[in-house]
Amino acid sequence: MRSATTSTALVTAVLSLGLAAGGASAAPAARVSPTTVAAGGTVTIQVGCDTGTAPAVAATSQAFADGTVTLRRTQGTVYTGTAAIAPAGNFTSGGPDPVGRLSEWSVDGACPDGGRFRAGFTVDRGR
Repeated sequence: MRSATTSTALVTAVLSLGLAAGGASAAPAARVSPTTVAAGGTVTIQVGCDTGTAPAVAATSQAFADGTVTLRRTQGTVYTGTAAIAPAGNFTSGGPDPVGRLSEWSVDGACPDGGRFRAGFTVDRGR
């Protein structure tokens, strides 16, 4: 529970700094935790949108088991959700798009006001 509160405070602080420094033109603050996850594990996505009262937004990643996850509004304009990462067999070292043991991925989406967000994370497919 403490981690979620700390994460919410961090996203809110980053969003506040972005608004003070650059106005609403800054990209929404987004983060994925943990930043490195085992294939088949889960990650939490948290996004601080500039505005919005929508109850949920979608976040997508090719590394997600289902491709898309719903982020629910948890506090003000902060949206949070958990995504299952695809199993190790989905991350192969052969074929047309091989990946190594560690591979970089992104999660993308849009806030209710249309502001696009993106955050990166690493998948460890093991040996």
